[in-house]
Amino acid sequence: MLNQNTFPELISPYLKELMNRIEDTFGKESNEYEALFYQYICTSEEQHTTEEHNSKHYEAGYNANTSLRFMERLYKRQATVDITLACVAHCRYCLRQNYELDIMQESDMDYLAKVMANDPYLQEILLTGGDPLLASKQLMALTERIIHYAPNICVIRIGSRLPVQSPDKVTTNLLDFFEKHRKNVKFELGMQINHTIELQPEATSCIKAIQEVGVKTYAQNVLLKGVNDNMDSLISLYDKLRYLDIESHYLFHPVPIIGSHKYRMTLARFLEFAKQLTSSGEIPGRSKPMFSLMTDIGKCTLYQGTVGSKNEKGYYDISTGYKLSTRQKWHKGYELPKTAYEDSNGLIHVQYLDGED
Repeated sequence: MLNQNTFPELISPYLKELMNRIEDTFGKESNEYEALFYQYICTSEEQHTTEEHNSKHYEAGYNANTSLRFMERLYKRQATVDITLACVAHCRYCLRQNYELDIMQESDMDYLAKVMANDPYLQEILLTGGDPLLASKQLMALTERIIHYAPNICVIRIGSRLPVQSPDKVTTNLLDFFEKHRKNVKFELGMQINHTIELQPEATSCIKAIQEVGVKTYAQNVLLKGVNDNMDSLISLYDKLRYLDIESHYLFHPVPIIGSHKYRMTLARFLEFAKQLTSSGEIPGRSKPMFSLMTDIGKCTLYQGTVGSKNEKGYYDISTGYKLSTRQKWHKGYELPKTAYEDSNGLIHVQYLDGED
């Protein structure tokens, strides 16, 4: 269910202290300070009327009135499960800022795990939210049910910003849980980290502790105006991730959600960063991310021919490898959103709003 109220500003005590520390060290005009300020501080720009009008990043859910409201199904091998919509901080460009707070109950978990077990395609589950590490009780309870009922699930991925937003909340109890069950399922932790200033000693110590109990770590990032839209910041970030043993995954163009306009550069500039970062020799090959869009039909990684023409309203035609017929095999009843269509080869195209420089 969507929440049409203004997305409230929320900053964890750890982040408040960190911002004060960074201001004292580097000053308010520094990129280090602005990299945090622009991610978390609400400004009047969010209230301006812009072309960005989506309330959700895509529509992929099941029946909103059942336990399946927690699950999204867009990809053949993987389903996404929202354990909680709560976070310790509100990123101002959040994909899910218009969702009402909800948290999974234990009564939902058996049913969800049995649905997973009966799906012939599923092999991975992405637990997300909100921040599932913040709801550790629910995370552990659901994981135990998945292990018990759904042996087809080989990998449980967890999407979290807690290690860089409030590392003190990653508990020993949770770490012990991962270590205990690593023989039953492979755990991976995906963190969104957009600037090296987020990788403070408290955060890196937390990440190391997670790695030491057998959890593989990776990062996905968003290329945000005012935060990391310069080569020095990106090179520093991917170097740091590499040597902290955090694998690079996606680098996203900001989703065209209401309030996100100030973060969104043009796709042309985004692709120029892709060329500079991946084809300049500045970073090792193992550090390079996949440059991607989050569209109304799911993630689209950018390759030659992906970005088509732009119409007079500023929407690009994005060509994908998705087929409606195959998607409907693993998501019964899935229908294309109004922004998408099938071409003569049965491949899905989707409209995607450009940003501004």
